[in-house]
Amino acid sequence: MELFLAVIAASCVFVVVFILLATFVVQRRVARKYAPKRKISTDNISVGESDHHKEEQDGETKSGGEMMPQSELNVKPLSVNYHFTRQCNYNCGFCFHTAKTSFVLPLEQAKRGLQLLKEKGMEKINFSGGEPFIVKRGDFVGELCRFCKIDLALPSVTIVSNGSLVTEKWFEKYGKYLDILAISCDSFNPDVNEKIGRQQGNKNHLQSLRQVREWCYQYKIAFKINTVVNTYNHEEDMTEPIQELNPCRWKVFQCLLIGGENAGSEALRHAESFVVSDDDFKNFLTRHSPVACLVPESNDFMRNSYLILDEYMRFLDCTKGNKDPSKSILDVGVDNALLFSGFDEKMFFKRGGKYVWSKADLRLEW
Repeated sequence: MELFLAVIAASCVFVVVFILLATFVVQRRVARKYAPKRKISTDNISVGESDHHKEEQDGETKSGGEMMPQSELNVKPLSVNYHFTRQCNYNCGFCFHTAKTSFVLPLEQAKRGLQLLKEKGMEKINFSGGEPFIVKRGDFVGELCRFCKIDLALPSVTIVSNGSLVTEKWFEKYGKYLDILAISCDSFNPDVNEKIGRQQGNKNHLQSLRQVREWCYQYKIAFKINTVVNTYNHEEDMTEPIQELNPCRWKVFQCLLIGGENAGSEALRHAESFVVSDDDFKNFLTRHSPVACLVPESNDFMRNSYLILDEYMRFLDCTKGNKDPSKSILDVGVDNALLFSGFDEKMFFKRGGKYVWSKADLRLEW
């Protein structure tokens, strides 16, 4: 009798365990079938951790059901353009980073932001404006160059300037910390430069250009020229003067409209009359095809392929035709700000954004 009761008890225990296990398995299957896909929280994503988030990249969605672009998850700020001032002594009619504020970050805060960018993978910094040499007569940008080259050990430190405020004393003090100096020049005809607004008073822009070229040669800095193709210069032949100046790169841009900057009711510039057609731009490139250092950038290439920081260290998203700012990297960090930069990394590489940008690797003949 006792044996019979023991068998009955053991059987009951087995049945209970079996029911519990079966219930658990069924609940797991139902949960997997009907549970929604996990969503990625942008608050916790580290943009550089591409391997850790590979599973999320392949199949996760944003809250609105839209696929999260891979570039938002694995992009790093390899090359950054820091427009630390909007002030300028020139009045170029097509300028798309205009003097809407006079704000400039304190030097130490700017350095802190650059340190954050270096920690996230920045290898090249380009200082631009406005006019970079207008702040503290060039000492501000000079100290940033020194910090980036010595403290951060960046492979490439570059500046884009109109050249009119550059002095030889600046080269003596800061030249060793600079890899490339780009001077903007849209015409070799003084009358055309005057119509564009690329001058100040009686300053001779072309004379400044050639003087800076000589200083770059003397102080062993790679020299570059930037040109914006517009309605005033698109028929000009610049082949001979460009070859004479022999820059390491001649960047040729198609005139670009940006809402709120050089187009629209709230803009300080109205560049609609400066815009050239795609055919005009192509004809300009064809005319200058013998120039080996020419690097063309159409509007399609340029609009979303630059990481641009404004004077508050906010990334500017130009994908909608305006400059929509992220929050400052000083407040939210580089990763979170990058998610709102609109940066197209594939286009960055397609347009040749990664090139030999350290003067040590350029092997130039001084």
